[in-house]
Amino acid sequence: MMAVLKPFSRRKQKLSEKEIEAALSKIRGEYDKYIVTFHKSAALKDEFERRYRNALIESRDLENFLNEEIVAVKSIFHHQNQLKKDQLAQIEKARLKEKRKEQPDFADRVLEQFKQKITAYPRIKIHNDASYEIEHLYGAISQFEKLHWPVLDNFIAEHRSWALRGENSDFNTELWRFTPSGDKGIPIVLEKYCLLLDSRTVTLKEKSIEAQQCIKSAAFILNDILWCCKEIMKKGIDGSNIEKSLDFVQNIISDFRIKDLTNR
Repeated sequence: MMAVLKPFSRRKQKLSEKEIEAALSKIRGEYDKYIVTFHKSAALKDEFERRYRNALIESRDLENFLNEEIVAVKSIFHHQNQLKKDQLAQIEKARLKEKRKEQPDFADRVLEQFKQKITAYPRIKIHNDASYEIEHLYGAISQFEKLHWPVLDNFIAEHRSWALRGENSDFNTELWRFTPSGDKGIPIVLEKYCLLLDSRTVTLKEKSIEAQQCIKSAAFILNDILWCCKEIMKKGIDGSNIEKSLDFVQNIISDFRIKDLTNR
C-alpha cells in the first residue's frame, strides 16, 4: 500500500546499501502497481530509472534523491486515482441522468398526473404569464356556476333559514366575482394578479404570493358551498337531487388538491 512508502527523515549518517535497495524496490513496486492499476505504459518507470542512473553518475545525495522520488510517485498515483474517481462519478452522473429521461421520478409523475386531471376542466385565458393551475381552476368554477350552481343554490336557499342558522354567506354575489367579467373576461378576484403579472417592478415572490391567494380564495368558496350542502343533509334533508352537482364540486376540490384550504 502507498502508506508504507515514506520519505526518509533527516539524519547525519548516509543511507546504507540495504536501505537504498529497499527504497528502490518500493519505488519500483509503486510504479508497477501504477502501471497495472491504471493500465499505463512503463514510460514513467523508465524515466525514474533514467533519473536514478543520472543521480549515480552525478554523485547526487541519494537520500535527497530517493525522498524526492518517493514524493513524486505518491503524487502521480494519487493524481491518477483522483482522475479515475472523477471519471467514475461522471459516468454515474450520466447514467442517472439517462435513467431519469427514460423513467420520470416520483415527483415528475405526480406533477404530470395533477396536470392531466386539471386539464379536463375548461381554461379561461387571463394572461400569457398566468399560472396554468389558476386558469383551469377558475375555468372549473365558471363551468360549475353555469351548469351546477343553480341546483345547489335552490337547495341551500330552501333550507338555509332553519338548517344553517347563523350562516349568511351570499354565494351568488361571491361566485360572480370568480367568473369572467368585463371586456377582457377576467374574474374580479384575478384582476390584482393580472396587474402584478404586467408589472416589471414586482418580484417573482410577490406574484407567487398573490397566485397562492387566488387559489385560496377559490378553495374557500368551493369548500363553503360543499360544507353548507352537507350540513343541510345532516339534518335529514334528502340530497339525491343535488348529487350530480355536489359531486362536481367535490371533484374540483379533489383534483386541484384544495380540500385543506378552508376558512372553517
